[in-house]
Amino acid sequence: MTMNDRQVSDLFAEGTAPERDPAFVLQVAAGIGRARLRTWLLAIAYRMTAVLLLSGAVFFAGRLIGPVVTGFPQFMGVPVPLVLGVLALGLVLRGRRWLERVVSLHP
Repeated sequence: MTMNDRQVSDLFAEGTAPERDPAFVLQVAAGIGRARLRTWLLAIAYRMTAVLLLSGAVFFAGRLIGPVVTGFPQFMGVPVPLVLGVLALGLVLRGRRWLERVVSLHP
C-alpha cells in the first residue's frame, strides 16, 4: 500500500504517540482501575483490622472489669458502667478527630 503526500504529512502531523493507540489507552485505564481497587481494598482491610483490635480490647477489658461491676444494672447483658465507658471513649476519639480536622482547616 502506498501513501500519497497528504496522508504522509497527516501521519507526521498527528504523530504515532502511544496515547493515540486504543489498545494502549485501554491497558493504561485497566491498570489505573486495578491500582484504585487495590488501594480501596487495602483501606477497608486497615479499617477492619482497627475495628477487630478495638473490639478485642473492649472484650478483654470487659472480662477484666466484669467482676468489679457485678452489682450494677445491666444493659443487654453488659454492665452499664462498661457501656457508658465505651460510649465516652468513642465520643472522645470522635471529638479528637473532629478537632484535628478543624484545626488543620484553619492554619
